[in-house]
Amino acid sequence: MTALHFPSLHRVHPRGWLNDPNGILHHDGRWHVYFQHHPEEPRHRDILWGHMSSPDLVRWREEPHGPVPRAGEADRGGCWSGVGLVDTAEDGTALPTLVYSGVDGVRNDLSQVVVARTDAQLQGVTRSVVAAPVPEELDLEGVRDPFVFTLDGHRWAIQGAGIREGEDVVPAILLYDATDLEHWEYRGTLLTGHDPVAAQHVHAEIWECPQLVRLGDEWALLVSLWYRSERVPGSITESAYLLGSLTTGEDGLPRFAPRTGGSVDTGPDFYAPQAVVDAEGDRVLLWGWSWEHAGRTQEQTDAQGWAGCLTFPRELGLDGDLLVSSAPAELTALRGEEMTVQEGTLEVTAPLRAEVRTAGPVTVTLHWAGGAEEALLAHAGGPATLLLDAGILELLPEAGTPSTVRLYPEGGDAVRFRGEVEQAWELRLP
Repeated sequence: MTALHFPSLHRVHPRGWLNDPNGILHHDGRWHVYFQHHPEEPRHRDILWGHMSSPDLVRWREEPHGPVPRAGEADRGGCWSGVGLVDTAEDGTALPTLVYSGVDGVRNDLSQVVVARTDAQLQGVTRSVVAAPVPEELDLEGVRDPFVFTLDGHRWAIQGAGIREGEDVVPAILLYDATDLEHWEYRGTLLTGHDPVAAQHVHAEIWECPQLVRLGDEWALLVSLWYRSERVPGSITESAYLLGSLTTGEDGLPRFAPRTGGSVDTGPDFYAPQAVVDAEGDRVLLWGWSWEHAGRTQEQTDAQGWAGCLTFPRELGLDGDLLVSSAPAELTALRGEEMTVQEGTLEVTAPLRAEVRTAGPVTVTLHWAGGAEEALLAHAGGPATLLLDAGILELLPEAGTPSTVRLYPEGGDAVRFRGEVEQAWELRLP
């Protein structure tokens, strides 16, 4: 029997491990979202790319796997994070392409970039090549997570890295000329942790999962903050951003100049977001990985048979220098019956799925059937949307930083919203 806390509006794969969102693209009328996946058990090993698709960001279905580890190849130890794009074939037709980190199972921190071409319907990989080996000229603690972008009509790529300097490791964004998507040329660093703005806002030893997207007149660089375990145990809990300018220098190379930054999500259960430009919708969408909460034991996770989910898609924007997220308009299709709000308070019982709109401060608590309660989050700001899908709660303030938290309700438990709650709806598939 599926656990009450299974987030069925977020996750369509009933079993196995799930982490970073990968390879997100829109092609032939459908959104395709890949993710790190081990389908047999809820543990991180033998990672391949799970795959789901949707015509509308609401109704999702399982699809055949994307890249899988191949014996004797660069990805024999696993197919780690990367992105998706629609390239153009020699005959001018669309060519869906997945770009990812291939690890060998021995030195997984030093990954090679693999470019995988798929068939037109994204039902399987048809050809794979190594586009970028590990740069030999750098003393690297790690390199991974390719991202591809275009600037002034030229295609570039980046990877997150950490460069050893004595006993220290300095985070870096490595830059590549990706004119030929199957043969990248290393062109140095786009940014390092020696930049004072970066050192203030995105301090780390490796910048994982770099994403570089334009928001209005600004460019946003999103990174996830990694440290060696002996420096910061259990460090992969924060994702942050820098805002600045991205220009083409006199030497023809991109130049990123950050001027400020902040957190992508302040909750305890959010990491490794992927941003994708939706050209048709003139917007940038983002998905994040929400892991099982730190208080959850491996035995509990093994018993439920699955681990991790992706967030709902979020639409990125700026409120001054603050990176904000909102629910895409498509998600209103999940609304069912309007719920009764009494004097700013709403109590949600099984199946524990709701969209809640608040005009101001609100606290959210999980009330156990036995009488005890657990504080989930507190929002102290202005208007916000909260999205509850059984075992995941997402707070999206209009003028604040999002927060994501996992919860584990059981039969008879309820989630209570108390404060300036204005309106709420049940959530269900249309």
